[in-house]
Amino acid sequence: MPTLPRIRTALAVAGVLALAAGLTACSSATASGEACDQSAPRNLGVVAGSTANAPTTALPASATSQLKAVGASNGSVTVVIPSGTPQVMGTTLIGSTAQDAIVCQNEQRTKLTQITQYIDGLKAANAQVDFLGAIDQAARNLGKNPMGVLVVGSGLQTTDPLDFAGSGLLSADPAQVVADLTSRNLLPTDLKGVTVYWSGMGDTAGDQQPLTIPARSNLEAIWTAVVKAAGGTLSLLPEPASGGATTGLPAVTPVPVEAVATKTDWSHPVVIRDSELRFTKDTATFADPAAAQQTLASLVPAIEQNGQVVTITGTASKDQATSNTADLALSQRRAEAVKTALVGLGVPAAELTTAGVGHDWCGWRAETDASGAYSDAVAAQNRTVVLTSAGVGLCA
Repeated sequence: MPTLPRIRTALAVAGVLALAAGLTACSSATASGEACDQSAPRNLGVVAGSTANAPTTALPASATSQLKAVGASNGSVTVVIPSGTPQVMGTTLIGSTAQDAIVCQNEQRTKLTQITQYIDGLKAANAQVDFLGAIDQAARNLGKNPMGVLVVGSGLQTTDPLDFAGSGLLSADPAQVVADLTSRNLLPTDLKGVTVYWSGMGDTAGDQQPLTIPARSNLEAIWTAVVKAAGGTLSLLPEPASGGATTGLPAVTPVPVEAVATKTDWSHPVVIRDSELRFTKDTATFADPAAAQQTLASLVPAIEQNGQVVTITGTASKDQATSNTADLALSQRRAEAVKTALVGLGVPAAELTTAGVGHDWCGWRAETDASGAYSDAVAAQNRTVVLTSAGVGLCA
């Protein structure tokens, strides 16, 4: 691959850095100097790079964990920037070929730090965005037992055959999108049995208008259907991307966002983030009632279109609490507040029911790291309101 030196050079000049947390890569290796296991490397494709329509690329912890697992297996990473013409940056080993266990582990730590910094620094060099083509390129060197493909970005492609900047695609039926791609033989060919881990889908910046909740939900449904049709599985990573876009990047056509998307996929939960409702801390009162009402108004037609009772479930952060009693009550009150707002917007009360689970639910994420340090950024991801249709679980 002619672009391979680009990664190697970038990693070489990154310097020798080590992470505080050690990798458990060498399952059979000990300090006695045994070589670490290189018999089952797992490779990862990475699609990442800052573009003009999304927050500057910054790998969250859940994405870094995929890279860490690759290094632990002594595997390789193929990096592609999702420009309008995808930029294949090459393939590099982020594990080790050392025959000594301690050297092996040190190399793994160093390379993990270097590849993370390298990916965070990538920028698009071509106008527009092409995730589909970039995923296809990134999946070509995965081998027999792949780790998967990691994608970082908004998911708002602006080139054919998935040009969301074109009329109506953001609210299109996912099945119709898949049928069109299939009929034109445009699905990626190397995703069979592969998990696509996606970070930041639907998160926008720059000139791109923020997505409504139904628009984000349908964008996720379209990509879920596309990846499934190609033989893979889409796994959305939990941390939202935030912040502004990197300045001076090639232009990306803004995707029009209708006031209300025409279709919501009720076979999956519809998650309303804490940042979208903005409850005052430890209360069920909206900090900005007008903004919350605008957010919830976008869901009214989707609830009506569903035609079934929708359950509104409040979830909470643990915030180092020793009991779930208070969080159960708070999350229930927040669900009731959302119901009251939706009824005020015209949804019949009989079509809505509420529940509160506090911090005891399937989607809760640990708010402290291995050292016991608390992260409010992670805790904020546990503060949600989740809408589900009959028979659909909170983490479906």
